[in-house]
Amino acid sequence: MLPFTLPDSPSYAVAFSGGADSRLLLELTVRALLERLGEEGRSHVIALHLHHGIRGEEADRDLAFCERVCKGLGVELISERVDIPAMAEDMGESTETAARKARYGFFGRVMDQRNIGILLTAHHADDNLETVLAQLIRGSGTRGMRGIPTTRLLGYWTDKQIKLVHRPLLDFTKRDILAACEELGLDYVTDSTNLESDCTRNRIRHAVIPELEAIAGQDAPQRAAARMAHAAEEDEDFLWYQAEQSVGRTEAPGREAVALSDLEHFSPSLSKRMLMVLYRNVLRLYDRGAETELFLSSSHLKALLELGRKAVPESGLDLPGGIRAVVRREFLYMFPAEEVNLPPMPDEPIPLTEGTTLLASGFSVTVEYADTPLPPVTGYDVYASAVFPAELPTPLLARKRREGDVILSHGMHKKLKKILNEKDIPPHLRDRVPLICLPDGEADGSPLWYPNAAYRDGYPAPTVGPCLRVTVRYARTRLPM
Repeated sequence: MLPFTLPDSPSYAVAFSGGADSRLLLELTVRALLERLGEEGRSHVIALHLHHGIRGEEADRDLAFCERVCKGLGVELISERVDIPAMAEDMGESTETAARKARYGFFGRVMDQRNIGILLTAHHADDNLETVLAQLIRGSGTRGMRGIPTTRLLGYWTDKQIKLVHRPLLDFTKRDILAACEELGLDYVTDSTNLESDCTRNRIRHAVIPELEAIAGQDAPQRAAARMAHAAEEDEDFLWYQAEQSVGRTEAPGREAVALSDLEHFSPSLSKRMLMVLYRNVLRLYDRGAETELFLSSSHLKALLELGRKAVPESGLDLPGGIRAVVRREFLYMFPAEEVNLPPMPDEPIPLTEGTTLLASGFSVTVEYADTPLPPVTGYDVYASAVFPAELPTPLLARKRREGDVILSHGMHKKLKKILNEKDIPPHLRDRVPLICLPDGEADGSPLWYPNAAYRDGYPAPTVGPCLRVTVRYARTRLPM
């Protein structure tokens, strides 16, 4: 039997089509859980089957087979029927693309409902070789030459938990899997469309790979592609790490911008990945879908680099997912296009009591007291966080900035407008970010802290004793696409 390692998780979902690959995967998963947990292990896995509405009676047969197998294993099966041809027509995409989106959308919804963090899929070494060859035909770079990753992000769903896709069979060839099914006496169904040569992947499978095996030997191309994919993945991991560190070091405020000078001075391979890191950050920050569903193509990246090179103020570019890139001063910003239409802070000051106050401007403010010093809060939904002495007069106020606002900073009274210009706070945020004020007798309160821009002198974060922590978060969830 094939060596099989199940990643650690409280529960699992298995993508189960009924074919040899997924039949073996489900069997090995159940056996591993029985060994780990005894009979209780069966309740820690569910099988997911999507009926695509394409192959008529054959598809009905597959679903009935999956039901029979799951009943025999004592595993719950959740299935769903969709009309993929109609969906593909509505989306203006290929049947294969529409089917993939429908599958992973179904998987993600069920995993979210059941609070399951890992999806197991039965991709194997032949699938990986087909992917590498298809990417080669498209002229892909290092990212495409990685083939199918062993683990990838499925997305962030409504419970804010990370969902992962894991492929335990990726190092094994189709022959390995068929031999294991025979050894274990496992029956399975065959999808007749996999025997046709009507799409690129099937043509590669039936025409190209046999020729490669005739040249290199049985299963040799699959194992060679796996070695190359692992090498490419190591290179990609290094470049992505450098890009993430470079975005983190930028002088730009927050995680929504990169410095134009960085894009100009770094190598194209690093600059392009910095743009993809920035785009991914914004997708996650604004809940705009999984990074695997929305991505920047080579034409997007080329256009973004050209946008940065010209550096025309307020010039912009629309990106997938309703994201817009805009040049402002020395930075390239990305944010949802509709952000500019969200309302500003209200004119009247809002008292901030202990706990969280939601603001119509798309932010929230959380006030916390503690007996010992707290660190500032971090996270993808955090715009800014600050710690102050606990004896601040209360309640603090949140309001919109006003013309003529000044703040005592570094021993000087400075106009807030000038500070925001110096700090390159984006114009679309300036009237939406809450200005935190002290209730010190002035009708609107006097400025204490403009997040990510300036603090008022005289209120340093305490190093001992009680403290007050104020955190400004992005309060939006799943804005309309």
